[in-house]
Amino acid sequence: MGTSGLELAGDEYVVRYGLRGFRGAFLGLLAWTGLACVVAAYARAPSIAAAIALAMGELGLLAACGLEIARAARREVLFAVHPDGVYFGSGMLKEDVPWELICAVEVFTEPARIRGIRAMHRCVGIRVPTASPPREHDGTRLAYRRMSGWRVDQARLIAAVDSYAPGLPVINGRERPERANRRR
Repeated sequence: MGTSGLELAGDEYVVRYGLRGFRGAFLGLLAWTGLACVVAAYARAPSIAAAIALAMGELGLLAACGLEIARAARREVLFAVHPDGVYFGSGMLKEDVPWELICAVEVFTEPARIRGIRAMHRCVGIRVPTASPPREHDGTRLAYRRMSGWRVDQARLIAAVDSYAPGLPVINGRERPERANRRR
């Protein structure tokens, strides 16, 4: 597994950072600005502490907008299927997994809690063979990324995997491989 930068020729399936993440940060900024205006308009006795808190929130959201625009301008590669393997570029650790290690590419849903509320995150990852007796598409999830502000076109993903690694399955993680095998 390499962690170096990735050079792409053009035929690969590539997901790049776009303005989708900026949209969320910008809407948050607009909502916060609206709240700040309402608080300022209806405040009977202006509070310095409240003004500082509102200004800090405004600056934080403005910085988030700037970060999202910078990522979109650089067109960072978040995920790619290329002739040498699968590349995960989002996050601090960039991973490039060669086809020889992969037994399946997986699109799945991961449960999570956000401020105590149950939520689901769509993810894309790869599975590698386990040491136990192999079953169809079974393996350990080696690398994956949450799709936050971006999505995978499953039809294009399947076509790209089939062109670079014929016969390698793209599985839907909602159906665990163990359950899928029992239904047959």
